[in-house]
Amino acid sequence: MNGEQWTALVDRILGYHPGADQALLERLRLFLVEHGDREPAGCRIGELDTPFEPLSVAAILVELRLDVASIAAGLLIDALTAGWTDLQRIRDEFGEDVAFLVERVSRISLLPARPKNTLQAEEFRKMILSMAKDVRVILVRLAICLWRMRHLSARAPAPLPVPRQAIQDIVEIQAPIAHRLGIYWIKNELEDHAFRLLDFDAYESLKKEVAKRRKGGADIVQQVVTLLKKHLRKHGISGQVLGREKHLWSIHNKLIQKSITLDEMYDVVGYRIIVKKKADCYRVLGMIHGEFPPVPGRFKDYIALPKSNGYQSLHTVVIGPFGERIEVQIRNDKMHQVAESGVAAHWTYKEHGIVERKHSGPTGYEWLQRMLENHKKEDDVGKFVENVKIDLFPNEIYLFTPAGDVITLPVGATPIDFAYAVHSEVGDHCQGAKVNGRMVPLHTMLHTGDQVVILTAKTQRPNAAWLRFVVTSRAKYRINRWIKVQERERDVALGRNMLEREVRKAGKGAVLNDKLVRRATEHFRLPNDEELLARIGRSRLSPVQVAQALFPPTSEEREKALAEVDPQGGSEVRLKSLPTRTEVRTARCCGPVPGDSIVGIITTGRGIVIHARGCPNLTPLIAQPERWMDDLDWPADLEQRYRTRLRVMAKNRREIITLVSQAVTAAKAVVASVHVWDRERDPCVLIVMVEVSGVEELNQAQHNLRALKEVFGVDRIRGG
Repeated sequence: MNGEQWTALVDRILGYHPGADQALLERLRLFLVEHGDREPAGCRIGELDTPFEPLSVAAILVELRLDVASIAAGLLIDALTAGWTDLQRIRDEFGEDVAFLVERVSRISLLPARPKNTLQAEEFRKMILSMAKDVRVILVRLAICLWRMRHLSARAPAPLPVPRQAIQDIVEIQAPIAHRLGIYWIKNELEDHAFRLLDFDAYESLKKEVAKRRKGGADIVQQVVTLLKKHLRKHGISGQVLGREKHLWSIHNKLIQKSITLDEMYDVVGYRIIVKKKADCYRVLGMIHGEFPPVPGRFKDYIALPKSNGYQSLHTVVIGPFGERIEVQIRNDKMHQVAESGVAAHWTYKEHGIVERKHSGPTGYEWLQRMLENHKKEDDVGKFVENVKIDLFPNEIYLFTPAGDVITLPVGATPIDFAYAVHSEVGDHCQGAKVNGRMVPLHTMLHTGDQVVILTAKTQRPNAAWLRFVVTSRAKYRINRWIKVQERERDVALGRNMLEREVRKAGKGAVLNDKLVRRATEHFRLPNDEELLARIGRSRLSPVQVAQALFPPTSEEREKALAEVDPQGGSEVRLKSLPTRTEVRTARCCGPVPGDSIVGIITTGRGIVIHARGCPNLTPLIAQPERWMDDLDWPADLEQRYRTRLRVMAKNRREIITLVSQAVTAAKAVVASVHVWDRERDPCVLIVMVEVSGVEELNQAQHNLRALKEVFGVDRIRGG
């Protein structure tokens, strides 16, 4: 045994538990020295016996600030498994409390995560009831589980030496237990190790992407931390600020669930502000919302309404100092201790080392006791196991295939979720479902115990409407993947139609052909023709800009395009920095509105025309800087409204124009006109001219449109 490691371990114990039984600690040391030369017995995970390091497990228990009896159990469990000692000797040398924990932990280690028969179910029942008597049993179990995962993860990317189901059980069984007990750091670490073992390449790839996205590493994080500290001092609030990235498994799941890229995920880094008093939490919240614009609907008060495991904190999302959304969590010292240590944070120690419960609101332990009290009198063992699982993992249901196999899904799952859980192809071709022998709609919510039969057809394909009721990430990913393929095909077709029209205009009747498309693709340095047309169809590239690249306009035509303004008088702008008589109007092509970054272009006979920065029509003027006015900004007292255009891809329904108009009006904007492209297609494309007071109204209008179930996409047209 490593003497220095032992000394450091004891010092840490005495640091948080000065009254710890040092005589018991000395007996433990002598026991470990006595057996130090023996080979470790190994601890099982699935079908693998892994070498066991008692001091490493004990270090995890110390991090949880557990008592000496719990640490002793972690140190002695391997000796009992190896047969070097027995429960009676442990009872004689270390006491009844230690013997109880060792015996219970050893029994849990031998149990399967998912009971398959009556005998195993009865043992599962005993394990759960032992947790009700002393939650330290499951905490020691979690510490051993975490050490095993660290050991296995360190061997990656070597072939996985255990069944994948054994690792999957860590994610589905052990991590949720840690979560319900409020021990988030163990939950997060278990999930990350499992992720690395189950898909090493995906883990390493995401790890590199996250590191690359930091653009300077911790420097940007530190800049935000420094700025938040500065604001705390300015408002006279004492506290500390921490910034750290979310764990990779959480990031991975969010990317799949929301079908987004890492660049579209705003809360990769979370910031925590820890203060002394509860009242200071709300002062800090007011300070944060005063310094940074809050994102609507992204505030949660877990102080007034704590989570069931005792977690308390204020959560808010704001537009940070670099223009990106950042998540900020605000809590006091006591709340932070609970957030880090969960159930263990609610214990204190009397002088003689007796564990005493603190009473400070709901905790994971109290939740566990309440849950077990409800089920411990259940006579039917199978029913008991089912009830406990439903309560212990409230977000899961257990379903059966016709062959009797069990499929685990989240609460709220439907036959479509079930179909994709069976196989991706089954989900893609799902046409109907039978639940317990009866035909049901595909949106039917399933319940634990249901037997589900999926009916398929080769001609059936995923339906966008399924997204309204599926709950699993696998189903959402496959459906969104299909939708994206279909949308890309529609974008390409629409892009070709739009480009054909502009080529006819710019080329004086020219006809778009593959040769012209190839020239345009090469001009814009895009990978292929399809990407060019898709970008045009998604309004990411102006068809006018592409047509002008193929058929460069004359100087007169270019000047006319630059000078074209919104014909409505409401687009006239009065800027204090310019003489009153100077005519200033917004360009029709890009439709800038207050809040957009703008540039003024001096035109012949039209005064100054304001364009949004990035407008494609500005590209030819890069060589004429004398015509640019870069120091323009919107006046603060503007009352008139401004026109800009939106491209809306939606279902081709008779009422679609009415629905779109209502959504825009609800944002206090005005619909000036609606033009329908591809009226015979479904979905169709609507070009909507809207009048807004500024970019906030415009953003709200787009948000309202995207919320319509009939709408598949909304983009702002910025040129052409």
